[in-house]
Amino acid sequence: MVLLRFSLLVGVATAFTSAPFAVRHQKNRNNNNGDNLFMFDATIAESVATAAAIPAVFVGTGSFLLSKEGEEEDEAPTTATSPTGDGEVDLYRDTLLRYAGYANEVGEAFAPLVPAWCVPASYGVAITYVCADTVDKTYKALNGQRYSESASLKCALIEGLDALIWQLAASVALPGYTIHQIVAITVTLLSAAGLDSSDSAIIGVLPTAIGLATIPFIVKPLDELAEVGMDVTLRKLWAPYLESCEI
Repeated sequence: MVLLRFSLLVGVATAFTSAPFAVRHQKNRNNNNGDNLFMFDATIAESVATAAAIPAVFVGTGSFLLSKEGEEEDEAPTTATSPTGDGEVDLYRDTLLRYAGYANEVGEAFAPLVPAWCVPASYGVAITYVCADTVDKTYKALNGQRYSESASLKCALIEGLDALIWQLAASVALPGYTIHQIVAITVTLLSAAGLDSSDSAIIGVLPTAIGLATIPFIVKPLDELAEVGMDVTLRKLWAPYLESCEI
């Protein structure tokens, strides 16, 4: 369902921004310039498809993994659990502070409208959040009662590294790249259609609006993609050691 909504959003944006271009394309064909314009049209289509390919794979894979997880949860007995499983609310993942990790997606969406320094600054906010969560997870592991005293430092560092890598992927790299490509695709289509902000204020804000509207549809799939990616790679390496150190 998430993938369907994501595809529909991209499709509507593509149709909206390419419609004027298609009209001019028909007019020019009638003026015997159709062959060159058709080749240009094909070039734009190829460029858009290339830009959308990797984000589509990311979001599509994450959506599939979410649907599989949902099926497993439906089959499993339901039990009441707290957000962290131990009665404690995670400040960085279960509260509104979690949205600080999405600052760079917002920055990417506003890239066509704001000064160049704003996008790197938004990444600075997101990475600050990532580092804070990493410190939090390391501190809790170090001062908790889960691991033996002799191994607590190593285990705390491993848990901190786990949090750092997951957050960089789920909060920064995957969604930031996806929104960047969505905005770039919209700008490309508008340019191909000969439309810019001088034509209408709506045209000027359209790439940003589409980027912002896309964010809610990609957050959960990309979180799940990062989670499963960690489970099948790095966590397989250090999970046995962490389990052996548990009290």
